[in-house]
Amino acid sequence: MRVEVTLTPSESKRLIAKGVKALPSVQHALKNNMIILAGGTTNAFIAEELLGVSFPKKSAYTLGMIRDGKLSSSDENSRIFPYVIKNGKKEPEQNHWKEYLPELKQGDIFIKGGNAVDHTGLAAILAGNDMGGTIGAAFGPVMQRGVEFIVPIGLEKLVPDVRAAVEFSAGHHAQDSIGEAVGLLPVMGASVVTEITALETLYGVNCMCIACGGTDGSEGAVVLEADGDPEDTKRLMTEIRAMKGEPMVQ
Repeated sequence: MRVEVTLTPSESKRLIAKGVKALPSVQHALKNNMIILAGGTTNAFIAEELLGVSFPKKSAYTLGMIRDGKLSSSDENSRIFPYVIKNGKKEPEQNHWKEYLPELKQGDIFIKGGNAVDHTGLAAILAGNDMGGTIGAAFGPVMQRGVEFIVPIGLEKLVPDVRAAVEFSAGHHAQDSIGEAVGLLPVMGASVVTEITALETLYGVNCMCIACGGTDGSEGAVVLEADGDPEDTKRLMTEIRAMKGEPMVQ
């Protein structure tokens, strides 16, 4: 049975969060290992799914962001710092996530949302901090130790060619920008989780993105077509309809 669903960016983030939670490696790490859940609005949705917490203002769980038509940062006074989860329980919030980097080992998971992804599955992350921000601190230890790096990212962030974009901006720094100037860092080897990954993981369907865009609050929306057994696709439609109306990320 073939079905089509349309998701706004916030609905996509909810679906992706559920898809990340359903990954076998994440389920295993929740019981036996450590998960570092770096800052990001999609990661706020993931924190809600993994821990049952609630973030009415998802932008509080990030630092850099694009808002008001410019490259910007979240409000410092309301900012929530990244969570570290050990054996399914959140570590004390006063402990900085970087303190846990020396402990990372195979079986642990590092999750960081991205800003660009292409059709090959290569993702990249913007960094405004002069030391490369979160990704600058974490990428080396994570990759050297064989820790799984998960990048949850919506298809609204699909770009033609991440490698070409990185090579175009590498070695240069913008002299002028609308908002804060940033650099673009690729994350080769990461496990990228999009809406497609989430639908395939949750419902065992084959899926393809067939359109993007919209108006009147549906800017950045994606249209997905899925094919699978009737019971799986019917469950998919029932559960996706229940996600409809997810409030716009603020």
